[in-house]
Amino acid sequence: MYLLSNLNFSLAAGGLVLLVLMVGLYVDYFYYRSRYFNQWLRKFAWPIIIVTTFGGVAVSLTYSEYFGFVPCSLCWLQRIALYPQIILVAIAFRIKENVFFPLYTIALSLFGFGVATYQYIYQLIPTEALHNGALPCLVDGSSDCATKVIDEFGFVTFPLLSAIVFAFLIVMYLNLRRSN
Repeated sequence: MYLLSNLNFSLAAGGLVLLVLMVGLYVDYFYYRSRYFNQWLRKFAWPIIIVTTFGGVAVSLTYSEYFGFVPCSLCWLQRIALYPQIILVAIAFRIKENVFFPLYTIALSLFGFGVATYQYIYQLIPTEALHNGALPCLVDGSSDCATKVIDEFGFVTFPLLSAIVFAFLIVMYLNLRRSN
């Protein structure tokens, strides 16, 4: 359990750092038209995207396969949005394609972001209200979508980290497309 609690804390802290970086990238992209981070992102966009997608898949598989947490239905939907991106990123990086590739991965990331945001809001609802049918969950009986595997700092949960990763990937894909 010591390893799991340290991993939970590290992921939560890293997720908050990624959130701050993501907000800065969004402000730069939409408000300043990529004036400040564009040169830096041209050099490091591909490695950052590869590490982020691979890291997201590695973390989700570590929690399910090594620690034995059964993913709920909403977690599976987020995995469906993230896992294909590794293959798409590898192919696009190999052929140096950054015009149409970001469009497909932005669509996948928007879907994953929506599901992660829905699950995060679902987890914020008190347990009493959930059992009264306040919000439906796609529960198939194997795992409950309201279960918090990570609960650090009082608000950082797995769906929040997932939403941060998807939003970060979206801004990275937008910058990759703009730098073409």
